[in-house]
Amino acid sequence: MSEGPADSKPENNVYTILLILATALVAGATVYLAIRSQQLFGSWNPFSGA
Repeated sequence: MSEGPADSKPENNVYTILLILATALVAGATVYLAIRSQQLFGSWNPFSGA
């Protein structure tokens, strides 16, 4: 029978790379939406005036 998982660590942490990539994409999308909202509505916040 197998005794359990090996104690070797992976050479690169894939989840850390994915987390950094996801954070960068969310930040980029937020900046894009703020710029586009400024162009369309005249303010970075489309809900600021009704």
